[in-house]
Amino acid sequence: MTLLDPASLATAFKLTRPIKTGKPGNRRAIAAILFTICLHLPQPGTAASIKVTWDPARVVPGGVVMMKVQAPVALMAAEAAAGADRFPLLKMVDGTYAALIGVDVRSETPTLPVEFSLFPVQGGPPYRIRADLTIRDSRQATPRVQKLSLPTGMVDLNQRRIDQVREDNQTLGEILATRTRERFWREGFMMPVQGRVTTRFGTGRVLNGKPRSSHSGVDIAGRKGTPVKGSNTGTVRLADDFYLSGKTVVVDHGWGVSTIYAHLDRIDVQEGQEIERGQVLGTVGRTGRATGPHLHFGAFIRGAKIDPLQLIEVTRDFNNRSQGS
Repeated sequence: MTLLDPASLATAFKLTRPIKTGKPGNRRAIAAILFTICLHLPQPGTAASIKVTWDPARVVPGGVVMMKVQAPVALMAAEAAAGADRFPLLKMVDGTYAALIGVDVRSETPTLPVEFSLFPVQGGPPYRIRADLTIRDSRQATPRVQKLSLPTGMVDLNQRRIDQVREDNQTLGEILATRTRERFWREGFMMPVQGRVTTRFGTGRVLNGKPRSSHSGVDIAGRKGTPVKGSNTGTVRLADDFYLSGKTVVVDHGWGVSTIYAHLDRIDVQEGQEIERGQVLGTVGRTGRATGPHLHFGAFIRGAKIDPLQLIEVTRDFNNRSQGS
């Protein structure tokens, strides 16, 4: 195994973004790209021509990053592993292989190790590369906080409601634990409804004066009955009525990506149904624990709770970059 020190990274890996090592801030930037080339490099000089980049360059808990790998030889396939999840990389039109990775909003680790396995067309042992992505501290001196007043029974739950919420959460957790390797979507993700974003991802919440967990998606204001569209192509995994989130739909888009649509007034799809990007799933409502009609829109990447607006941004021109395989 060969470990390269930060000062030699820019030369050895031909990084697409020049990095100077003089300032402490730049040294931290280089430390964010701790590459280790290990096991079975078939020919001399191979390490110097492997490139790993990501977009955006900086990520915080709840963020989304597109990591790309460029190998010196033609590849038959490529895959990556982050934590317990292993997933295929997608070949892009520029010849690189990409992985969409989410950093869970609850993450407290300073780095996210990602291991890549690249399988050459000519056969033989694979290239194995590790990239440690640095996660920036997103804590704010004055974090956003939303204070809401709700009926007491919606905040201070009795035992029957507590049991119901636990059952709902277990059902949702089992759905989101499903990992579909195949990618169903070809274009970038879209907003499911047009409207003003009233609550941002990660906003702290205080209900009837009592602190609660931070917001796990975005709330989009809308009139009751406004059509809600699927953010991308996929399969409906959940179409149910929960106590807190009301009428809820979860769509599995494959490649480990899922989206959730909550507080719907009406559900127009069924579990197991395949839907297209932009297809109507239901309508805006105020079912469950809600103060008014709106859509709660959330997203997950291999179980990591992420900002759905970042998912839209990172995949915006995806159809122009992928080969559609």
